[in-house]
Formats: sequence, structure tokens, C-alpha cells
Amino acid sequence: MRNLIAGLAAVLVLGAVAGVGWWLLEGGGLFGEDEPGDTAEATAAAYLEAWEAARHEEMAALVRSPDEDFVEVHDQLRSAIEPETLTTAVTRHDGNEDAGRAVTGVELRWEVPYADDLVWDIELELLRERGEWDVAWDHASVHPELQPGLVFDVSTAPVERAPILAHDGTELAGQGEQVTLGFEPSTVTDAEAVAEAFDDAVPGTGERAARELGRGDLVDDWFYPVVTLSSERGEDAWADLRDLDGVLRRTTEGRSLLEEHFAQHVVGRVDEATAEQLEQLGAPYEVGDVVGQFGLEAAFERELVGSDEVTVSLRDGEDGPVRETILEYQADPSEPLETTLDVTVQRAVENALVGVETTAAIVVVDADSGAVRGSASRPLGGYNRAWSGTYAPGSTFKVVTLEALLADGMDPDDEVTCPEDTRVGGLAITNAGDVDLGTTTLREAFAASCNTTFAPLAAELGASALTEAAGRFGFGWEPDLGLSARGGVFAEPGDDAELGAAAFGQARVASSPLHLASVAAAADSGTWYPPHLLVDRERDEERDLADGILDDLRDLLREAVTDGTGTEADVADGVRGKTGTAEAADDVEHAWFIGSYEGLGFAVLVEEGGAGGRVAGPIAGRLVRELESLLDDDGAVAEDGAEADDDEAEPADD
Repeated sequence: MRNLIAGLAAVLVLGAVAGVGWWLLEGGGLFGEDEPGDTAEATAAAYLEAWEAARHEEMAALVRSPDEDFVEVHDQLRSAIEPETLTTAVTRHDGNEDAGRAVTGVELRWEVPYADDLVWDIELELLRERGEWDVAWDHASVHPELQPGLVFDVSTAPVERAPILAHDGTELAGQGEQVTLGFEPSTVTDAEAVAEAFDDAVPGTGERAARELGRGDLVDDWFYPVVTLSSERGEDAWADLRDLDGVLRRTTEGRSLLEEHFAQHVVGRVDEATAEQLEQLGAPYEVGDVVGQFGLEAAFERELVGSDEVTVSLRDGEDGPVRETILEYQADPSEPLETTLDVTVQRAVENALVGVETTAAIVVVDADSGAVRGSASRPLGGYNRAWSGTYAPGSTFKVVTLEALLADGMDPDDEVTCPEDTRVGGLAITNAGDVDLGTTTLREAFAASCNTTFAPLAAELGASALTEAAGRFGFGWEPDLGLSARGGVFAEPGDDAELGAAAFGQARVASSPLHLASVAAAADSGTWYPPHLLVDRERDEERDLADGILDDLRDLLREAVTDGTGTEADVADGVRGKTGTAEAADDVEHAWFIGSYEGLGFAVLVEEGGAGGRVAGPIAGRLVRELESLLDDDGAVAEDGAEADDDEAEPADD
């Protein structure tokens, strides 16, 4: 037994000795794993561990003859970029133990609060001398482009406001050189000629020029601005004005519309932020910043501006020039805003409203897509009534009632009556201008806009059928265009009296000019599309009109222009349309004209204008003339058509 116990003890001792030997061979040793300096790998690992922990003095102890600014360089780096963490990763290690030299590739990943991770690669050279490994440091060991005298720098700056674009990429609003045209009083020899020249060069500016020239407090050597334009448009206008005595130009940098007031209500304007706007916008906006005041400029302020751009760089001294850009980063990139507006169509809209001093609006949409091609409201200082104003549509709604009647099986040549007055459900109904056609046809009653025809027919048709027709023309649609807008409202009539009034756009029927333009477009294409303004916000929705009625509907809309209440708009072949005189509170009447031309649907409104045929019709005619001229100038195919004489026969009131 004693021999057995001795044998077991010997085995245990031998096992322990063997275990210690294996531990030593594997690098454990009596003094632990490899220490910094023992191997290149261990030295690099200790150096990087100290760097991650910002122990710069400890790093310096692992460097062979560190430069005097070693700690200062690393401290400055951290102070400049303000990292939350540093993570190092060895990407390669090339060593030559016999030669006593090794190179370790390292990825430095700095987590910073103002950008995605800040990353760059470095190489650490390690040398062995007298059996001790050290880092052979130089400035490139911190960043490949770092040299003595350079410092790390982080700066933030606002980016240039992104442009707002027309559908073809033309900048409707953008940064760049602006040209301001005006005059110096002491050198003007013919004020009337100057005002006329301004109006010819930039339609709509003559009145302002005349007003400024007529002021009694003009100072001889001062410059009085009349209009500010984009560089290209300004140079074109300057070519027409430069030879006039006293007319001058000034050039500046800034944000401007393509042309003065061009699509202003839709595109918007920028100006210095008010205290209230700064409070609403919050950081990083501050006093003196320029922000959108209305329109797309205001609605998409954040998207157009984005966040400040952060630049990490190496600079020659604290205030010296940048020698190397390490990173440019914008957390929320600014993006151009692409709209469906068409420059040619918009210019036609603006020109059609030149000289219109009343409260008015025009909207033009593409009949095959619903894309808004042009829009303007007057006065320029008022709200965007073309989109947000709601009014009774008056007899323009007869387009919807007519479609419902055709869908129910009526023929344009069916016999109807158009007396001077009638009653429907107890409601007294009359015609504008006391029109009395007696026994006539549906075709002629529509052209003459007979309320006394359409009200009884709608009562026979029924409320459900008219409500369904209104739905086919988009009534009840909720706009989502990026800007405040209103659609069309049609509440199902509760009795025959309300149904009769609704048939010619009264009672509880209401619409914006924007929506009525889409109604006119649907009557041209056969399908109603929701109006849309931004190319990335087109809604996947469409509503077809009733089957088999489009040809008759289009024919009757053409006859309403050639032989009915819309003759003021009969200035080119192919113009279709319908007038409307909408009654409002306090005996006010709004003048309407909706129509189509060259695949475009449009609506013209003149608030408190009175008779649609006499007031809105001529503006519609000017719009069509402008479209005909400008589309032809731009190479588009325009229908041949003779312009109506200015002294043509007086149309009916509606």
C-alpha cells in the first residue's frame, strides 16, 4: 500500500510539471502573456488599446523617440472631432522578425455625433532595437495626410437652398445672379416712354414703373428698382431697355423666381425669418436666416434646405486654408423640388392676367394626367385663391349635369323647353338675361345655359344619378398636393328644390378653381384625374366618365363657345368651354369660365365679376391666344384658328 501511494504521488508531480511546461510553451509564462515590447503584435495591440482609451501619455511610452508634439497632436484631434468612441481594427500585419521591422495596418473608426462614423486607415511601423519593439511614429501614423503644422478642424455651414423646378428642369426658383432693372430720376428724359418700355420688356411692370416715376419725393442720383429677374431673363429685358435714358441695372446674388411674380402663389417667396417663424422652425435656424414665407418655399422649407453640411478637414493652422478634406456630410440632404408646372403654360397664364385688377384666378391642368401646368391668383399680395378658394360653380356645373343626362340616355337633339322662368319643388328659377327659347333642343339649351331646362331635367333624373355624376368628376376628392388646396363639394340634395338648384351649380355645391380645371380636363379626355403638382406625389386614382357620352359632351362644349354664352373665348379652333355666373351672399356674383384647349383643361374665376360670359370669357380668350402663340413659338403643334374679332357680337350674360 505504501508503494502504491508513493507511485501515485510521483505521477501527480510529473503531471504538474508537464502542465507548467505546456503553459510556458503557449506563452503564459511565470510573468503572463507577451508584454508590450516583447513582440510587434503585442506592442501594436497595447498602443491601439491606449489610443481607444485616450491614454496619450501611455501611447507615447510605446513610441521610439516621440516628437515633442505627440500628445498635443492626439489631444488636438480629439478636441476637434469630439468623438464619442474610437474603435480600432487591425487589417493586416506584415512582420520580419529577423530584420526587426513590422508594419500593422489599422482601421480607425471614430463615432461622432454629427455624421456617420468617421473612418480612415493608417499604418503603424514597428522596429526592434536591443530586443525591444517600439512604434516608429510620425504624423502620418495619425492620418495619412497629416503633416507638421496641420490641425484637424470640424466646421458646419448651411448648404445652398435647393431649387424648385418646372417639369422640364427649368429653375422656377433658385440661387444665382439676379438682375434688378430700374431708373435714375436725374437722367430720365421721357418717363412715359420708360414706363411703356418696361411693360413691353416685362409685361405687367409698366404700371409700377409709371407709379415710381411719378413719385414726388424722388432723389436725383438714387437708383429706384422696378423689377428683379433671374440673370437670363434680366439680360433679355435689359437688351430692350438699355438704350433708354435713365434706365439702369444692378446685379446681385440671391434667391429669385424665374421671372418677377412667376407662379408666385405656388412657388412662393423667401425672406428673413420673423421671430415667430424662428420659434416654429427651431434649431438650427437663427436670426438673419432666410426662410420660405409661403407656397412651396414654406411648405418644403426643411426639404429644400436640409441640414447644415459638416466638413472635417486638415487645416494649415487654426485659421489657415484647408489642405485636405477628410469628410463632407449632410445628415438630411437638401433635394430639388420637382413640380409639374410648365414654363410655357405658366407664362401664358401670367400674360392672360396682365392688366387684370380685380380678384381673379386661373388654373391649367393636363387633361391626360391631372398634372398642374400653370396657376396664378390675383392680387399678388392675396392668398392662393386658385387652390384654396371655394365658390359656387354656377352654370359651369352644367357640364356635370349634362354628362348625367347623356349617361341616362338623352340625345343632344332631344326636345326640351327653356322658358324664361319655372319652378322646381317650389323653388323659383330664372335664366340669366331673361333668356326664353321656348321649345328647343338639349344642345341649344346647353349653349344658351338655360337654368330653366337643366333644373327640371335634374329633378326627373334624381338625386342619386346627379350625385354619381359629380363623383365621376372628382367631387368629394380630398387634395394632397403639398400645398393647401380645396376640391369640389357636392352634398346629395335632400329634395327637388335643392336638386334643381344643384343642377346649375348652386345650393350646397362648391369648388375651387383648381378642381373646376380638372372638371374641364375630364370633359376633354373622358377621365377625371386628381390634380397633382409634385412629380413624386401623383395619386394612383382616376375616374372614368360614363360610357359612350364623350363625343356628344365635347361637341356641346364646343358649340357653347361658338354659338352660346362662351363666344368671347372662341379665338382658336378646338376651344371648348362653359361659362358660369355663380350667386353668392349679399347679391354678389362670381364670374366663371372653364374649358379646354390643346389637351389642357382650365378654369378662370373673377370674384364678384358678374356675368361669366362677359367677364371671365375674355380672360379665357386671352389665355387661349397666349397658349396658341407660345406653344407655336416653342415648336409645339398648335391648331390653326382665326382669332375672334374684338367687336364680335355681345354674348349672353351667363
